[in-house]
Amino acid sequence: MRNAATSLGISIWAFASITLASACGGGAEEPMPGEESSGGEEAGDSSYEGPIASTEVDAGKAIFETHCEDCHPGGEEDVGPSLIAEPHSPARLRQQIREGSGKMRPFSAQRISDGDLESLLAYLQSIGAVN
Repeated sequence: MRNAATSLGISIWAFASITLASACGGGAEEPMPGEESSGGEEAGDSSYEGPIASTEVDAGKAIFETHCEDCHPGGEEDVGPSLIAEPHSPARLRQQIREGSGKMRPFSAQRISDGDLESLLAYLQSIGAVN
């Protein structure tokens, strides 16, 4: 019985380690259904084009703090690259957020609605991450 308990303990420890590593971007993460990543190519899809459709900076800041702050604190480099060192177009940021690339997972419209995405872009513009 002791071997079974030890084996169970090791299995639980291994599962917890893998779960924690994948939650922090360690290793390949499977996208959620509808969140497939195309590798973050330059924005070429016309669905990403257009001006920022929100002026809700405060709402965008709240979305940023919920979904982005851990990797891009204050828009600066940490786990993810600095967002303000090289500002991007709204289209490029929409594509990056929706499709993801590298370690960044994509955020579907079920996780960040289109309206919330526009508020997020308004906030990113206010900190100099959008050109």
